[in-house]
Amino acid sequence: MRYILFLFFLSSSLIAQEVLSPLKSNPREKKSDFLKNKVSLSLPFFDDFSSLNISSNLWIGNSTLINNNYPINPPTIGVVTFDGLDSMGYAYDINMSNNSGYADELLSQEIDMTNIDTAYLLFFHQPQGYGDNPQVQDSLILEFLSDSLGFKSWKKVWSVSGSSLQEFKKNVLMVFEQEFLHSTFQFRFRNIATLSGNFDHWHIDYVKFDTYSSSIDTSSINDVAFVYEGPSFLKRYREMPWKHFQDNSVNEINDTLNLFIRNNQASINVDYQYNVYQDNIIIDHYPSLGISRNITVLDYDSIGNFSFENPPVSINPNVFPSNFSDSTEFLIQHIIGTGSSDLKTNDTIYNLQKFHSHFAYDDGSVESAYGINVSGAMAAYQFELNRPDTLRAIQMYFPQMLDSVNNIEFLLTIWEDNNGSPGNIIHQQIEKPKHTSTNNFHFYYLDSLFQLTGIFYVGWQQNTADLLNIGLDKNSYANNYMFYNVGGLWNNSQYSGAWMIRPIVSENTVFLSSNDISSSFKVFPNPASSYVKIQANDFSNRIILYDLNGNILLNKIYNQNQIEISVDFLSSGIYVLKVINDSGFIYRKIIIR
Repeated sequence: MRYILFLFFLSSSLIAQEVLSPLKSNPREKKSDFLKNKVSLSLPFFDDFSSLNISSNLWIGNSTLINNNYPINPPTIGVVTFDGLDSMGYAYDINMSNNSGYADELLSQEIDMTNIDTAYLLFFHQPQGYGDNPQVQDSLILEFLSDSLGFKSWKKVWSVSGSSLQEFKKNVLMVFEQEFLHSTFQFRFRNIATLSGNFDHWHIDYVKFDTYSSSIDTSSINDVAFVYEGPSFLKRYREMPWKHFQDNSVNEINDTLNLFIRNNQASINVDYQYNVYQDNIIIDHYPSLGISRNITVLDYDSIGNFSFENPPVSINPNVFPSNFSDSTEFLIQHIIGTGSSDLKTNDTIYNLQKFHSHFAYDDGSVESAYGINVSGAMAAYQFELNRPDTLRAIQMYFPQMLDSVNNIEFLLTIWEDNNGSPGNIIHQQIEKPKHTSTNNFHFYYLDSLFQLTGIFYVGWQQNTADLLNIGLDKNSYANNYMFYNVGGLWNNSQYSGAWMIRPIVSENTVFLSSNDISSSFKVFPNPASSYVKIQANDFSNRIILYDLNGNILLNKIYNQNQIEISVDFLSSGIYVLKVINDSGFIYRKIIIR
């Protein structure tokens, strides 16, 4: 069962050092804002949002977010979230910091109720989750479209005031009033929230609207479902480079899996299996014998979420074949087999196990912003290599905040290890927080290339007390590897989650040192913008241009010792130039602006 951990600090100074802030915007959110595709429906009406997409056949959306990142212990995987952001993930009114107003709306399609005697609307709701708790003046509202003698109007039939985190609560409303039993009936959820950012979260799940025949209809939802996305097959990381995994796969892969399943008053007899695919071909199956494993899943009200603990789900240590040389991905499919009357859309989940050029503890989703409000503070993230490798760049995710820190310099820093804590600084360069147009990770390319071995740390040292606000993924846990320093001592971060920082390494090492082929060898101008001139001592020269991932961008022989190469096609950054001739070879780092 997933637990909620409340941390209480012993001193106000600790609280004043590490600071979590709600997001002011989140353009990465896939929010729904589609044109009305008018459809006339009849009962039953149902959506549990497990597809993680809004259905235009059921809803007319306005800025609500379908996700699995914000809820805690939802009835089924996937919810619809209401906040203070518009359809693009930006604040409705960035200047409205103290007042609340109507924000998101989720409107049903028209439903023909003319032949209905009595119906019921069932749904679950939760305040806050992993987001921001709505205040007392904020609320979640349900309205029905009334038709009285041809005059249509919206009537509030249910609402709840804001509060701190609570479990999902089931709500049931009976519908029998004549004013609602018309051919163009609709219902809508709305929220009142602070309109200046990603505030005042409400989550709704399992909306069911159907005819009422007896109390059995509303007493249970009779459904067993997955609760969260599938876990990583890796023991330490969410993602890591393929070669580093292969060099120590025995220690990097998990022995077992733990998934969360919720029984919502349904049969306790459940089957489970997982399948692993590579290029649409199944390469592994659990259990090793038989199609599925039978488990007993008791009701949520009795035990909470069911988790695979005794006996656990074992992972084949050779689940991922070794016949790949670089990066690759594997599709993991988890399936539960439930009763015939049980909803099937939430019984299968998929996730990708990625092996590319970076290490990642986070899952790519951001729920909050982390900062330290002390000048000179440092934050260091621990990573471990399974082979010597070259650090190429650092990916950092800075969510856009109301108080921009774009012009505040910090020192991008790399440390060596000192018995499990950051040791001596081995590299620093001046950078500023950068927000990409899509609010994704920004690549900070290192201004010098060097090799690392074993444990190392990446992070920052700040020059002011301003919060730099790095993204925090609250659905992952990496606190054992997250360190901060505000007075000379390193401590683990007190806030549960994973910083969104990813080091990029590559085995395609580009050495900048080499034999000296000529003291007259020159590359200019450097930095360059449109062209680079090369002066060599031999008439015939092979010119090879690499990016920092070791990819070859140019490979050409020039029969001249004065060479001019256009670099208009290159984006700003650092590149490596290799010149080979009869005297030997040499590397030169060039900067393109």
